[in-house]
Amino acid sequence: MTRTAGALPENGPEPLQLVTLSPAGIDDDNAARRTFGRIPGALSSPRIRLAAADLLVTGSLLAVVVGQGGVASVGPTTVVLIAAVWCAALGASGGWSANAHAVSPRVVLRAVVGVGLLCWTADAAFDLPVTAGQLVALTAALAVAALLPRLALLTAIRTRPPVRLALAGDGHDVRRLLGDLDRGPESRWQVTAICADDEDADAHAAAREHAVPIYGDVDEVVAAAAATGATAILLAPGRMLCPATARRLSWLAHDAGLDVFLGTGLLDVAATRATLVPGGDLGLVHLRPTTAPSLARLVKAVTERFLTALALLAFLPLLVAIVVAIRVDSRGGSLFRQTRVGRDGTTFTMYKFRTMEVDAESRVDSLADANESDGVLFKMRRDPRITRVGGVLRRYSLDELPQLVNVLMGQMSLVGPRPALPQEVERYDVDPRHRLAVKPGLTGLWQVSGRSDLSWEESVRLDLHYVDNWSLAMDADIVLRTVRAVLSHRGAY
Repeated sequence: MTRTAGALPENGPEPLQLVTLSPAGIDDDNAARRTFGRIPGALSSPRIRLAAADLLVTGSLLAVVVGQGGVASVGPTTVVLIAAVWCAALGASGGWSANAHAVSPRVVLRAVVGVGLLCWTADAAFDLPVTAGQLVALTAALAVAALLPRLALLTAIRTRPPVRLALAGDGHDVRRLLGDLDRGPESRWQVTAICADDEDADAHAAAREHAVPIYGDVDEVVAAAAATGATAILLAPGRMLCPATARRLSWLAHDAGLDVFLGTGLLDVAATRATLVPGGDLGLVHLRPTTAPSLARLVKAVTERFLTALALLAFLPLLVAIVVAIRVDSRGGSLFRQTRVGRDGTTFTMYKFRTMEVDAESRVDSLADANESDGVLFKMRRDPRITRVGGVLRRYSLDELPQLVNVLMGQMSLVGPRPALPQEVERYDVDPRHRLAVKPGLTGLWQVSGRSDLSWEESVRLDLHYVDNWSLAMDADIVLRTVRAVLSHRGAY
């Protein structure tokens, strides 16, 4: 079984991925255990129980509503379709995923938005046998029914005490793991002891930095866990911890009633991408690719272009008003055109509303000493080149609206990494170039996690996490969080 160090927090990914090893019991009939033991094991899975609860509640609620005559004109076929659409929306929104996102209320909100858009489209194309008021009431009832078990589970998770760990491995790995386990607003891990070589300088530095005692060598990790009240051990395989030693320590830990976690060394990899497979005598982790062409990618492309066309029509009066305001406020055109780098390094012209004076780019060198960025970007919290109307547009991210045209033309996505400038790409090393594996986006993890307040390293890390772990549910979550980020104005300057 694969676990991560926590759910995706508001400020970005938690990078560490761990594998937890379950103790294997001894049974007189191992074949029967392997065959029939899966059934109760599956039923005990939280995701299976959550899916079963959703299906049961959905069916019961629709039966009650129809039985009471709440939607008397609805036939059995329509009832089945409504149930199927709602359950499909929950599943597509990550409501039954294997990670902590399944219990988040946001998955229900995403499902409501998805069902609403689908019903709106279907009502425009067909004559639905359900009124708009009935659909709203039914969707609200289904949403409340889906929220209740998730809120109960979320409360239980948040009140659960952190896992107390004794950590063993090389000093370098121990130091990295300590930092990764502490990452995030609500860490669910607490390291009580470090077991490493006595002469390992990195281990001693990590112990001082995180105020964790060094108990002894790696072989003493089980004793360290017992002495410090830990309920689990975390093993970081490496020079001091070979596979045979890790296996032996897992035996000892399970005999002592301790859980065993194994560091995989994988960075920013979601648990849904990883599958444990046998490889000879070793266990191998298979990583599912996310950038290759797939049905999900096709759905993303078609859906985004459809929604973009609707958005351009809906925002047309606002776009015209912004154009007039820019022209009245300062001399020059209303649109700003700039070359950006898209997927696979191809360049395209990106459109934005002009928020600066017309000579803004020629003044960059004179303002270089005022650059507040720690990387290849140029940022100023109080940039003197920004116009009065431009400041308002940036505050509410309205200057980005013309990029909808880029999305419609297939040069950008609604959700993706930040569009990069050619001069930025020229300074990229190996890791940032992986951002170019997908189309840049109008919004993304960088947009909902602080925008200009982020450091260069944080911005790159968020984009890489998106590229490596993309899913339709992640896109839907980012779109919803974008609304909150825009209204809060965080990092908008």
